[in-house]
Amino acid sequence: MGIIIKQSIKGSIWSYIGVIIGFVTTSYLYPNYLTTDIVGLFGLLISYSTLFGQFSLLGMQGVTARLFPHFRDKETGHHGFLTVSLIFFALGLILFLTFFFLFSPWLIKSNIESSKLFADYVYLLVPLSICTMIFVQLDTYNKVLYDSFSGIFLQEFLQRFLLFGITVAFALGWLTLAQLIFSFAAIVCVKAIALTAILSARGEIRFTLDRDFLTPKFRREIIDVAVFSIITGLGSMIVFNIDKIVINQMLDLSNTGVYTIAFYFGTLVIIPSRPLLKISGTLIADAWANNDRQKIKEIYYKSCINQFIIGGFLFLGIWANIGNILDILGPDYAESKWVIFFIGIGYLFDMMTGANGHVLSYSAKYRAAMYFLLFLLLFVIVLLYLLIPIGGIVGAAIAICGALFLYNLMRYFYLLKQFQLQPFNLYFVAVAAFYVGLYFVVSLIPQFSLIIDIIIRGAIISLVSFVFLAVVPASPDIQSIIRAQVQRIKSSINKK
Repeated sequence: MGIIIKQSIKGSIWSYIGVIIGFVTTSYLYPNYLTTDIVGLFGLLISYSTLFGQFSLLGMQGVTARLFPHFRDKETGHHGFLTVSLIFFALGLILFLTFFFLFSPWLIKSNIESSKLFADYVYLLVPLSICTMIFVQLDTYNKVLYDSFSGIFLQEFLQRFLLFGITVAFALGWLTLAQLIFSFAAIVCVKAIALTAILSARGEIRFTLDRDFLTPKFRREIIDVAVFSIITGLGSMIVFNIDKIVINQMLDLSNTGVYTIAFYFGTLVIIPSRPLLKISGTLIADAWANNDRQKIKEIYYKSCINQFIIGGFLFLGIWANIGNILDILGPDYAESKWVIFFIGIGYLFDMMTGANGHVLSYSAKYRAAMYFLLFLLLFVIVLLYLLIPIGGIVGAAIAICGALFLYNLMRYFYLLKQFQLQPFNLYFVAVAAFYVGLYFVVSLIPQFSLIIDIIIRGAIISLVSFVFLAVVPASPDIQSIIRAQVQRIKSSINKK
């Protein structure tokens, strides 16, 4: 876990600097200087480009994650791995462009009345989708080279910093609306260019081809994994992006904007899991390749408990300050309260089940993940169409929360039955009981002015949680980090 913890901490530091910047942008600048339609446009552009980009990769990111350990050999340029990737990319690009230009007239027509702004800028989906393809593939490639940090830095920090900059420029009147939207698209694209430069500087962009290595049997395996990855990858992206698309189609762009902001707050809990899961996935893939069941069991357990502790801490901080958050957002975002709650709870459960997706996807039983995902896809679409007419954007949040619970429960029970992997123990109960109890204690604190109230509640939650985690050995990794920091503080005091 040394590599995991080191890169997770490094990635989390930059992620949360980005979170602070993103928080200012999302909670203050967007509600005060952008209309809900503009916010909705940004959310839709990301959702559609993610779906198009995921499909157009033709499963190559799955091939990278699952089969790269067999290619790994820097001296030979990893046996021409990037050349294979380029072939997939070219085919996917042709399919995407063909599909888009056939599909775009309907997309414009269906949005021209309720979401005219989206209809006006729908062609931005072309560069956004292509750059999404490049970034996702190169980020996956970089991850299997044991560098999960670069992608996190570019996406979680640099992109948010630049978005903050253009929003301030728009608020000051330095950019027109059109310039703001085109700048948004350019910023989303720049991370693909930057990651290409990083890999080139390290000598990892090499287009060779080792025909002898690519035996007919191995080629069939690549195609098999790619087909599986198309289904699972596209299904996963549909599940976690379709909410905004359906809200836009059933309601309007303004509601999509409100949901986008609320969704952002709900997903703050999951940000630390991204660096952890990225590097965990690489180690799990290697462990399966070596049939190291004990290593897999260790990573699985630690990913569950560490993520639950961190995610629970963050969700507690958000929900204890929900009144303050709503005050910051303003009256246009009053409906966002329960969207934040259900999205946060859903992703907290997702974090608590740890690296179950990687354990299953990289195992010999990886096809089971496809069936679970197809069932989940049907489930979430049905729920969205049932609950949005009843509950609006809150109904959409309940649908996503339910989908996350069902999906992770299915994966948990399957891993338990097939591999006897069971990561949960009484420490999970203790941590959950502690956070619930701490919430009720903090809720008794009288309300102060906005900033003072946030500081007081945050300080109490942090201090009490750190003491609890330092004393209770729920996570040896987190406990050792806290104790090391306490020892460092003591040493600094003694020197003085």
